[in-house]
Amino acid sequence: MSNRQPPPATPSTFQIIVTPLPPTTSPILPTKTITTTILGHATTVIAQSFTDRVFITITQLSRFGVLYQASTSPSPSSHTDGSAAAPTTTAANLPPPLPTTIVTKLVGTEPTPGHVALYQLYVSQVASIVHHAMDANAGRSVVVSLALKASASADGVGKERGRGGGQDWDDDEAGEMLMSSEDERQRFVAIMGLVQQCRVW
Repeated sequence: MSNRQPPPATPSTFQIIVTPLPPTTSPILPTKTITTTILGHATTVIAQSFTDRVFITITQLSRFGVLYQASTSPSPSSHTDGSAAAPTTTAANLPPPLPTTIVTKLVGTEPTPGHVALYQLYVSQVASIVHHAMDANAGRSVVVSLALKASASADGVGKERGRGGGQDWDDDEAGEMLMSSEDERQRFVAIMGLVQQCRVW
């Protein structure tokens, strides 16, 4: 049996040189992140601008949620005068959702069927914020990942539906209760304020 040892390793000529970028250099992918507490829940909004779309993550669960795409017509008629109703306050200064926006769910499931309309409202409003700040002919889609904690109003709706007790609500009625509750209104306005602060488009 041979006791020959393998030849000693020779130093490699391959070399990696890292050149730090100047602090003034813009990121390759424009990205902005804001984290704050809304109604007792840590809430993070991340906005990223791609050539063909804007990707916005809204999470209170430290993970991705239901993924949607919002496509809006670039025609001038898609911009309104701000008279449309929206669950907001004057201080929030939110543009109204655009009537030409089409929201498509890409993957995921809302917490309850009653959350479908609420989540689509979030996506429509985010798309409106983005498109009102962009060139009207930009035509970029907006992809939104939405993961929200169950609010007190959602818990209340679930308990009432579970009791029976003469309350025979369908999913649309449950959704309306969620959207009209004060805590959902406050959360909605606060999150949209974060989206406005995360402008990278």
